[in-house]
Amino acid sequence: MSKIGLTVLKSEAESPLSPHFGMAGWILIYDTETQQKIFERNRLLYGRGVVEILQRHRCTDAIFSSIGRGALEGLEAGGIRAWYGPEGVAAPELVKQLQEGKLTRAKEASSTGSEHRGGARARHKSMNCCDEREGNSAAPRDDA
Repeated sequence: MSKIGLTVLKSEAESPLSPHFGMAGWILIYDTETQQKIFERNRLLYGRGVVEILQRHRCTDAIFSSIGRGALEGLEAGGIRAWYGPEGVAAPELVKQLQEGKLTRAKEASSTGSEHRGGARARHKSMNCCDEREGNSAAPRDDA
């Protein structure tokens, strides 16, 4: 049995990938044997939290558009194969591409420390993206 975890923007089967692994609003768990789809809300909003969700569901693979070093190391430590998928492509198509061997294995992080702390994406330009975690202040930073 194989389960694939995808970091997606919405709790919809046709949702595209989130542009940021840890900040994905939803995690789609797709069981390749039963075709069952389960959506789990990413309430922690950081990479380690996503890795924990994937491990709890016993995922064998994860598909995402970008990932930081710590989250990638967490996937590797948990025995979860990591794959880059193109943004804007619906989750079912990404699963198909993985099964056909068309996705690229993630062997290194796609973002540097400075990108992870802000600046890389317009959404994170003036704050540390990890400041958006539940319970943390998301106030803009002057030093970004």
